[in-house]
Amino acid sequence: MKSKDLSIVLVIVAITALASFFVFTIANRWSSSTTENTISVSGQAEMLVNADEAIIYTGASIVKPSANDAQQEVNEIIADIILGLKATGIDEDDIETEQLTLYEERDWSSGKSKIIGYRASQTLKIRTENLNKIGTIVDIAVSNGATQINNINFDISDEKENEYKKQVLSEATTNAKEEAEVIASSLGVNLGKIKTVSESNFYYTPYVYRMETIVGQAAVDEATTVMPGKLTVSAYVNIIYNIR
Repeated sequence: MKSKDLSIVLVIVAITALASFFVFTIANRWSSSTTENTISVSGQAEMLVNADEAIIYTGASIVKPSANDAQQEVNEIIADIILGLKATGIDEDDIETEQLTLYEERDWSSGKSKIIGYRASQTLKIRTENLNKIGTIVDIAVSNGATQINNINFDISDEKENEYKKQVLSEATTNAKEEAEVIASSLGVNLGKIKTVSESNFYYTPYVYRMETIVGQAAVDEATTVMPGKLTVSAYVNIIYNIR
């Protein structure tokens, strides 16, 4: 290679190396200047509350030789139950069909499958904010032909849920902030502005009372003695603070 060509190559290599150095230096400084020091914390809170509404699941399940007969009888029972409920002041909006089924009923006792009829079933979901009406609702259902009282759920209304949610989220946020302050103090730094905050979870589980007796007057008697349990409402939040 001629000396002139070699000189050109060396100049190009030197320029490339110098350019790479400047790019690396500028990128490193930019990265250093934009890196934020943060503290990430989470807060939790929970509270025990009283249920203010009940949901009763009741209905009828009938076996008849024909599908039409089975369905017709169930429809009549459900219609009578709804009329009885409305007569006691239960709003139609608080009554809804939870489940509706129709299928072949088979007997396997002989070791072979034999159709013995058709089973029609329908379950009603009845909501009330008057907990003293639970026994009355079950009584009306049984008196009008209900063959099953499945369970009673004790829940909280939408209005109370919003109220409790605000309370536990506020407490969870306070707990998260206190935790961040303790960490910052132990590190010898100060908390800056909040970078991000998110609600990671808010939940509660209704109290479910499963009836031991599902038919007749015994079910009515049992329903009148049911006492609602306390519900636990919980909330979690995540907060990231800048520190300085």
